[in-house]
Amino acid sequence: MTKLDVAVIGAGAAGLTAAALLAKEGRRVAVYEASSVLGGRGMAVPDQGFKLNVGGHLLEDSGSGITKVFEYVGKELQHGAVSSEMPVWDDAQRRWRSIRDGYSGDKRELKKVIQALIDTPYQELEEWDDRPLREWMRRHTRDQAVIDLWEYIALLECLTEEWWDHSASDNLYVRKMHYEEAHMAGYSFWPKQGWDRLFEDLRDAVLEHGGQVHMGTPVETVLIEDGEVKGLMLGREKILPNEVLEGEIVEADCVISTLPVWNVLRVVPAKALPDWYSAQIQALAQDRWRVSWLGLYLATKEPVYAIDERELSTWLHAPQTRISGFFFNMTAMDPSTSPEGTQLYVAGGVIPGDRAKDITYVKPMFEKFEQDLKTMYPGLAHSHWRRRHLVHDPSFGVIQKPGLVGRFRPHWRAPNIDGLYFASETFRSRGIGVDRAARAGLTVVEDYLGRRLQGGFGWRY
Repeated sequence: MTKLDVAVIGAGAAGLTAAALLAKEGRRVAVYEASSVLGGRGMAVPDQGFKLNVGGHLLEDSGSGITKVFEYVGKELQHGAVSSEMPVWDDAQRRWRSIRDGYSGDKRELKKVIQALIDTPYQELEEWDDRPLREWMRRHTRDQAVIDLWEYIALLECLTEEWWDHSASDNLYVRKMHYEEAHMAGYSFWPKQGWDRLFEDLRDAVLEHGGQVHMGTPVETVLIEDGEVKGLMLGREKILPNEVLEGEIVEADCVISTLPVWNVLRVVPAKALPDWYSAQIQALAQDRWRVSWLGLYLATKEPVYAIDERELSTWLHAPQTRISGFFFNMTAMDPSTSPEGTQLYVAGGVIPGDRAKDITYVKPMFEKFEQDLKTMYPGLAHSHWRRRHLVHDPSFGVIQKPGLVGRFRPHWRAPNIDGLYFASETFRSRGIGVDRAARAGLTVVEDYLGRRLQGGFGWRY
């Protein structure tokens, strides 16, 4: 058996990024994924002619993150359709309006806030890990329309239950990047090759540079002895339901886990970690800190939208459920996501993570949420196909409230253990969704290599 330099747990954005970069750098690397589908929490799966995601996906990389990862490993991440309009629901007037309406005339206040952010170094933004976005905004403007713009975007990106209760630092990092690189407050696009092909391209980069990707191969445990990583024990199918497994051993000097905080201690022995570090992981793994939402897919024959077919809409209070959420037309972004002659929509309504397992709460909320959507978008009353999904396990991530981000999250390098890393957006990381995960993979690879990669990459933790 060949000994690996690095074993990677998980074939999502973080794991495939880490493996592709390491393979490109000449390291002996293999990825082990329990599922048969690439992409982790970013996967796309077929369903009766539709392509569905675990949640609603758009990529937020203005060019210096996962886009550069693709370039570095010899691939191209094509930026497809861009979300060009953001309608917000005015609950008082029961109608949609553009977020631009509030500041479409005099933009001096908006420009002043943008300049203040651009002038602030990324390192200084870390001081705002434990304070809300609104506090930072009010230091620079009292214009409510400008504050609303950034808070509505934060609602879409972070999906916290209270729209005003977002971490300043996590939002400002992304906002600064978007203004500097894309010259706009928010930049969301659909990968032109589609979500399934996006992850296939990263997998192919691993294989083309001599790495391995093993699907349907769960990891039972990370092997650690005397403060050093020794490799992995792979799982296998149980014959008895209570069988103690004795799986195949994979020797490796380094293990990169991409599991989220609520799963990582299932494969990493907690006793091998300092107790304070394990406690930090367990604290973040509580259900109440998970970003959870009611997910709904609907399909119609004709397009349904408020202002623009490629809009990404949001609201603070849905008419009945009073929950915040989002909605967009996937077919307008990528026609291949639905059969010809149909339009596929995805919507999400944010719910408390600690209520997501309560079926007596969730089931009636789904009924009310679907009616909410048909109230806000009357055209959805003619939908002919529906699929509900609960985003909790897997979850979008750890909720980005003040005191739960940045330095308050477990570090990506395991303390007191040589060769153990956590490349997960639920650990210490910055960004949004798939791009955040890819940057987490880049961060740990550079630490493992002991140097920065020269590929035009932007900030990483």
